[in-house]
Amino acid sequence: MKKVIFWGTPEFSLASLDALVKLDLVKAVVTQSDKPSGRGQKINISPIKKYASEHNIFVLQSDSLDEVFVNEIKQFLPATFVIVAYGKIIPQEILDLSELPALNIHPSKLPILRGPSPIQTALLEGFESTAVSLMQVDAKMDHGPILGQIETKISLEDDYVSLSAKLSEIGGQLLFKNISLYLNGELQAIAQDDEQATICKLIKKEAGTINWQNTAEKIANQVRAFVVWPKSVTTLKNIEVKIEKVKISKIKLNPGEIKIEQDKLFIGTATEALEILQLQPANKKSMSCTEFLRGYQNKL
Repeated sequence: MKKVIFWGTPEFSLASLDALVKLDLVKAVVTQSDKPSGRGQKINISPIKKYASEHNIFVLQSDSLDEVFVNEIKQFLPATFVIVAYGKIIPQEILDLSELPALNIHPSKLPILRGPSPIQTALLEGFESTAVSLMQVDAKMDHGPILGQIETKISLEDDYVSLSAKLSEIGGQLLFKNISLYLNGELQAIAQDDEQATICKLIKKEAGTINWQNTAEKIANQVRAFVVWPKSVTTLKNIEVKIEKVKISKIKLNPGEIKIEQDKLFIGTATEALEILQLQPANKKSMSCTEFLRGYQNKL
């Protein structure tokens, strides 16, 4: 039976790895190196490394994917590479080691939203649905032929956390359903239509600054998309806060105008005001609007 080497790093990759492990297909995993994080610079081990260690799967890690790494991975060949949010560009000479063309799980309805931020961009743009695509990797970004696709609706309650979790599970289902067919040469690849392609960009930190001259819908979508990073940041009367959850109200205020009414906080936009439901003042924990007003109302 043909086997795979799994490449992945964050939580998003777990459902895909779990699907492959259930099929007894995984020879080894490749994940990004352990990194210090936070104030204490505690060593952070990737969710994929933790999972692999618990399931006695061999783990390969390398910052540079150099010759030493290549010699290590060659011990596990032949195998086909399956890549799910590994987080680094994999050089072509390493991809060429894959027994069959390497596979990638991409969380969009390719060829729509090729690029590094498909989940955030789908939320930013107010998409009502998205998909997860199983594709062959080729030399261009998210360009290879499609082997399978599962669509899903995006609810107005979805933010980056909930939509990522939903798409992660779908990615696992997509692999579970298709990987054995692919390894046995029974799956037909369909070329993407380049004329339909759209590209999403790398999100930069400054994108998180809220512009209250925008519409309520646009700001609400920004809050949903950036709830993990870079956060949606604003200043309320010299208090710097990260807005984490909002609701579009029926109240009209001037852009940036603040109104407090019955323990509720409203901020004006170009259209309806936004009711602020959850936020995080600088250097404080995340809190509900009620908790925030208890401590800060006299400063607003």
